[in-house]
Amino acid sequence: MSKKTYWKDIWKSLGSSKGRFLSIMLLMMLGSFAYVGLKVTTPDMQRSATNYLTRQNTMDLTVIASMGLGKEDQKELQNLKKADVDFGYMADVTIKDTNDALRVMSTTDRISKMTLVKGELPSHSKEIALASNLNKRYQIGDTINFTQSDDGILKQTSFKVTGFVNSPEIWSTTNLGSSTAGDGNLSSYGMVVADAFDSDYPLLARIRYHDLAKLSSFEKTYQSKLRDKQDSLDKLLADNPESHLAEIKKEPQAEIDDNKQKLADASQKIADSEKKIADVKRTLSDQEKALAALPQVQAEAATAQIREAKKEVAQQEKDLAAAKKDLATNEKNLVKAQEDLNALAMPSYTVYTRETLPGGNGYMVYASGSDSVAQIGNIFPVVLYLVAALVTFTTMTRFVDEERTNSAILKALGYSNADVIRKFVIYGLIASLTGTILGVLAGHYILPRVIADIMTKDTTISAVQYDFFWSYTFIAIGLALVSAVLPAYLIARRELSEKAAQLLLPKPPVKGSKILLERLSLIWEKMSFTQKVTARNIFRYKQRMLMTIFGVAGSVALLFAGLGIQSSLSKVVDNQFDRLTPYDMLVVEASDAKKEDKDKLIKALSSDEVAKQMTIDYASMIVEVPKMTQHQSVSLLISEQKDFGSFVNLYDAKSGEERDLAKDGVLISEKLAKAYQVKEGQRIRLKDDKGQSYKAKVSGIIEMNAGHYLMMTKPVFEKTFKKVDASEAHLVNLKDKSSQALKNQATALLRLAAVSGLSQNSAMIDTVEAVVASLNGAMTILTVVAVLLAVVILYNLTNINVAERIRELSTIKVLGFFNKEVTMYIYRETIILSLIGIGVGLLTGIYLHKFIMSMIGGNDILFGTQVAWTVYAIPIAVILIILILLGWLVNHILKTVDMLEALKSVD
Repeated sequence: MSKKTYWKDIWKSLGSSKGRFLSIMLLMMLGSFAYVGLKVTTPDMQRSATNYLTRQNTMDLTVIASMGLGKEDQKELQNLKKADVDFGYMADVTIKDTNDALRVMSTTDRISKMTLVKGELPSHSKEIALASNLNKRYQIGDTINFTQSDDGILKQTSFKVTGFVNSPEIWSTTNLGSSTAGDGNLSSYGMVVADAFDSDYPLLARIRYHDLAKLSSFEKTYQSKLRDKQDSLDKLLADNPESHLAEIKKEPQAEIDDNKQKLADASQKIADSEKKIADVKRTLSDQEKALAALPQVQAEAATAQIREAKKEVAQQEKDLAAAKKDLATNEKNLVKAQEDLNALAMPSYTVYTRETLPGGNGYMVYASGSDSVAQIGNIFPVVLYLVAALVTFTTMTRFVDEERTNSAILKALGYSNADVIRKFVIYGLIASLTGTILGVLAGHYILPRVIADIMTKDTTISAVQYDFFWSYTFIAIGLALVSAVLPAYLIARRELSEKAAQLLLPKPPVKGSKILLERLSLIWEKMSFTQKVTARNIFRYKQRMLMTIFGVAGSVALLFAGLGIQSSLSKVVDNQFDRLTPYDMLVVEASDAKKEDKDKLIKALSSDEVAKQMTIDYASMIVEVPKMTQHQSVSLLISEQKDFGSFVNLYDAKSGEERDLAKDGVLISEKLAKAYQVKEGQRIRLKDDKGQSYKAKVSGIIEMNAGHYLMMTKPVFEKTFKKVDASEAHLVNLKDKSSQALKNQATALLRLAAVSGLSQNSAMIDTVEAVVASLNGAMTILTVVAVLLAVVILYNLTNINVAERIRELSTIKVLGFFNKEVTMYIYRETIILSLIGIGVGLLTGIYLHKFIMSMIGGNDILFGTQVAWTVYAIPIAVILIILILLGWLVNHILKTVDMLEALKSVD
């Protein structure tokens, strides 16, 4: 046989088994599509984001000071080694006649440079460039008006719009974070020149480190180094509050002291004047007594003079009384000014990363979503590839068996074993590489685009750059070779160990053996003939049995996991905000609030709009969490009762039973407990950003999907967290739950002087929903992939089963079995094995789903594992529908097969 004939035989093998070729190709395509797609999506997104951050020279850390950064603060920051520092101003205001909060920031020259979308940047103090999400609401040349609090630092509240910009610090266009103005949720931002602010000190400092400039902010190396720099910066600023407070007080105190001296001088002058008046009055009195001794004419003249002098003294006394009154008022004001100055709270310095910076919600969602996709990519394709490889192995085994006679002929004609093996290797190579290349291309340019479009839909991030990753491509090709080519080589080499004469003979059927059911005579004897045949055939073809079970189980497990993830994600918001924390807002009082201001707050909380409220104590700590590169914010909720009423429901993370606050310890949220690897009954050590350490007994671990929480009684707080400043706060539920009612009430409360902060559950809901949406798109595609995998697997295994046993089926058909009976004779096995596979798959899927859910989510988001009943029903329904369709196909095939020719095929 010539080489031409040899290659013709190879191409004939390819053309005569299109179904097998297509199934191998599809299996490899699905596997490489899921693997490459999930693997490249995260680096594509993170690389594009890193390029954007680098292009805008975005800050690494930002220091925000409650009372501004003093001269010594600025000097310290400017002396940071290998770092650039840019000082700036910002203020939260409300757009006039609305409840919308807007953050006004000063222009940035070097760090966190704004992207000009349209128009021009502001050039003087009466101009503003607004965020691009306002470009439909305002036009260039319009005037925008704001309202600010009494202590607002903007010189004017009316600005001309010159353009529209995007900030590299605020990525989201819909969920911008919290604000101290409006309804408490930031709706947009704007940029003005620094001269538009009336402040003695800059309020923030942006810092960009030279040694971090070339690192991706999503890399562990960057995050680890950044945490070290944040710790160093916290230590550097630890002793600044006292000195800066002294600096702040210095000038006002000097002015007060000067005024005190002036008042003292004025008081002395008044005293001197009073003495002079008293002397004059005594003199006049003496003169009056002396009038009797004077002649009448002289006496009348002297009397007139005395009368005029008394009038003048009366006027002086009147003026003196007014001066004394003014002096008393000024003294009172001066005492008040001194009291206010003495009551100034210690300044606070907070160091923020890109993720924790006010307005950094979009960055956090982007980072969390891309990281979660990476975690899914580490698990989902592995299972998919494993199942695909097992089925491909079975398919190639069948192919070698079918080509047994042709292999014998080639060997008899003098072709070497290597030539014959090459035929099967080429078949597996072409089928697997064709599918892999298609999957690799789709994985590089379709799946990442779909996921990225969903994640960046509501952000200012420009189009994601889709790169080609040779590393993942070569891995996918390697997996294809292992799945399709290696089995072909090994099986063919094993078959060719026989002589050509033996290969020309049909392969002997699988030897039957006694199965377990046969030993159970009570059951076996009651089974019909077809049931016994089915049972024996299932165990007779063990490889196909295992492949069917594992193939179906793998598909069901992947389908369950994909649907389960979507179901669990959809339940997070309801579980957290309807079941665990069903309050509408948390209102935090200012620690230095005056009694009259507190009374106004109490009155507002007793209004008709409020359904009910509960007073608690609230504190927030920034803590260092093990194995987390970012410092985490932990909320401390403190109650004088045994619980938080209906505002916060405490459920044990394991048992789901309701819990009360412990008398000797704290209840800790589940995500925080996992991060610290602490269990109930153990002690937890918390270290805050100021270097203070606190130890507390963990009396229980409670369910919580969003945020980190410590719940405790007031005695436990006072004993355990002595150095933590807690504020009185109020958990509030409104009668009207509409978003507009929440906005109106939040705006009204934030305007009160006694309120220092307010958080709405709606803001956290928006953040969680953004993370959920970013993952749902990926899971929808993977669910479709799992369904396709199930179709290909069942079709492939059913096709192999029919092809292997066509003579057996022909025999029973010529013996008089009807078409449906012939179909069920063989298809009954597939149905039984598929049902077993469904059971195994559901069980495996439950654990796979839980494993994936434990790995995804942000630093402070813990997705639950609750799923809807449809997650169980859909995989079962999908497999059953596929079985019905394949059953119809098998029945059609067996009807059209010439059974007599099939019986003669081995002659």
